[in-house]
Amino acid sequence: MKIRTLFTSLIMASVLSAPAYAEYSKSEIENIIHDYIVNNPDVLIEATANVQRRQQELQKQKQDKLIAEIENSKLFPQSGPAKAKHVIVEFFDYNCGYCKRAKPLFIDLLKESKDTKYIYMEFPILSEISNTAARVGVVIYNLNKEKYVKYNNELMTKTSRLSNEVELQSLVESLDLNWKEVKTMSESKDVDEVINSIREVAAELEVNGTPAFIIDGEILRGAPRSKNDITRLLKK
Repeated sequence: MKIRTLFTSLIMASVLSAPAYAEYSKSEIENIIHDYIVNNPDVLIEATANVQRRQQELQKQKQDKLIAEIENSKLFPQSGPAKAKHVIVEFFDYNCGYCKRAKPLFIDLLKESKDTKYIYMEFPILSEISNTAARVGVVIYNLNKEKYVKYNNELMTKTSRLSNEVELQSLVESLDLNWKEVKTMSESKDVDEVINSIREVAAELEVNGTPAFIIDGEILRGAPRSKNDITRLLKK
């Protein structure tokens, strides 16, 4: 329903319920309201602005609630203190070039800021091998959190595109993990739950591409160009 139509409907409902207008027909009341709006257009403009403002407030409240749920969830891969001062959430794809450009900035930031929780939202959207890598990543996280961070950093700082499972196998085995076991586990329903939950969260936040970040509650769409682009969003 358009805002003007909604506004008129609300006025109609209010007027029709008022005893003073009981003797008027619906068409007569509609004409009265029409003439009033035509002669006082600022009223409609103000009402429209108020409705839009309220819609934005409700949307922001919904967004803040969802972000809080992400930050407090234990379902998604994460590193850093559980009760950290800062929280950074990253939606990424292992074959996303812009994600790779941004990664060194965040690696440096995490070295400097120990009081930061980093949440890794495995969001494969570019290729099938990206999906395989994401699922393998979830498994590694559940097996060994420190090895997951190494796995993630290695793939995200890799200059060339990930093209096949042979590369993944080599990396997994370099972490002293059994590739066949990891690959089998990556096809489980538990991994489905994590990946599907991330996709659902992304859809609700209208995250349609990578990278996307949530830095101390503020959404940053696209890759930051410098560390200053990141630190300016960190709450003091």
